[in-house]
Amino acid sequence: MHLRHSIKYNFILITAATLFLSLSFSSPQKTLAKEDSNTNTNNNTNVNSNLNSNSNSSSPNTNPEALKKRQEEIRQKEQQLQSIRTRVNAYEQNSDIIAQKAQTVKEMLLSLDEDIRQIENALAETEKNLNVIQRSISDKEHDILMKGEEILKKRDILEEYVRELNLLDKKSTVEIILEKSSFSDYFKEVENIVAFEHRLHEFLGQLHTDRTAIGKEKEVLEEKKNEQLALFSIQEEQRIILERNKKDREDLLREAANEQERLDNLIEKGSEVANRLASEITALQSLGTKIDFGEALKEANVVSGLTGVRPAFLLGVLKVESNMGSNVGGGRYENDMNPAQWDRFKSICSELGYDPQDRPVSRKPCYRSLDGKCRGWGGAMGPAQFMPSTWMGYKEAVANLTGHNPPDPWNLRDALTAMGLKLSKVEGVTAHDRKAEHKAASIYLAGGNWASFGWYGDRVLKFADQYEAQIKNE
Repeated sequence: MHLRHSIKYNFILITAATLFLSLSFSSPQKTLAKEDSNTNTNNNTNVNSNLNSNSNSSSPNTNPEALKKRQEEIRQKEQQLQSIRTRVNAYEQNSDIIAQKAQTVKEMLLSLDEDIRQIENALAETEKNLNVIQRSISDKEHDILMKGEEILKKRDILEEYVRELNLLDKKSTVEIILEKSSFSDYFKEVENIVAFEHRLHEFLGQLHTDRTAIGKEKEVLEEKKNEQLALFSIQEEQRIILERNKKDREDLLREAANEQERLDNLIEKGSEVANRLASEITALQSLGTKIDFGEALKEANVVSGLTGVRPAFLLGVLKVESNMGSNVGGGRYENDMNPAQWDRFKSICSELGYDPQDRPVSRKPCYRSLDGKCRGWGGAMGPAQFMPSTWMGYKEAVANLTGHNPPDPWNLRDALTAMGLKLSKVEGVTAHDRKAEHKAASIYLAGGNWASFGWYGDRVLKFADQYEAQIKNE
């Protein structure tokens, strides 16, 4: 049982979708053999008689025509499954390519975002420089204007002195002397006028020089301004190109996302069909026969009396483990069972008179894996899905309770009895405590790792509740 639990755990990690599509929650496929109505329940019954009874009750359908028809149906479905898996693989490859392209586009977008950020920073810096230059030009224009006004003022003063000089020239020396108190005053004033005129000419010359220099500085600033404007124009054009490239990449990314979504839908639908076909193939190979509810309830009531486990709970586990006997194994021991279990399995078959080559057991999980890789072993037996080593641990107790010696894991009563004995080991199960049943169901699947498999206990109790309601209504 523990190896089977490991198989199921590994399979769950491989494909959660198959978990939900399969009624057995990845339980290996099984074959059910109905108990012969003439099975001897006496503990003292001859062993050979019991062997014959179990063999007859558990043998799969051996009608040649039916088997041939079933094998042809299996072959056709396997071809369909292979075709679908091929298409799904192609979709997945295309999906990977698109994902890689999308990743490349994302990286390009990141690079474009960085380039756009840099060019926007450069534009801001250029605009800042333009503002500084424009302010400097405005300052120079103001300086030129002030120099011009100063020149005009000085020129007015100069013109006034020139007029005075002209008046002096028109007066006679006698007139000038008579106007002054002395000759010295006359000459002094003349010298002052001449000196001032000279200085004023120098000052006017300096003003013109300064104005010319400021004008040249303004021209230099205008050239810088034009350079910055040209740079700004180039940078803005680069920004527009980058934005356009970004939009193109974003369009590509959206297209890739849409194509990715389309492929994901195709992969999902293809996987669903592949899983359904795999389940149908397994069901065809399992040779199982679904148990009538009335018959299953009858046996569950008997086993409940033997083990103390309530019938609805037994039926819930039976439903999840083997879908009420219709899904008891499509594998064979040499291909699907861990070699460490072979000797016990062959011993069980030999004791019951079965050919181990033909006796169905659960298949490896890889039959349902799209990648075809096996990550565990099958090999569970009968409707209760016991591994050979686990069955050997319950064999004697089952024989003591049912009177079937040796007991048969493909026999419904024997299988249910072993199931009941295992479930009843959890304290509270025979008292029909719900928490105890939930724990027991999880242990039934996962052993010591049961705490991580509460979903299994949930599923078992869900069916158990349905059967409990059905039992009350009958």
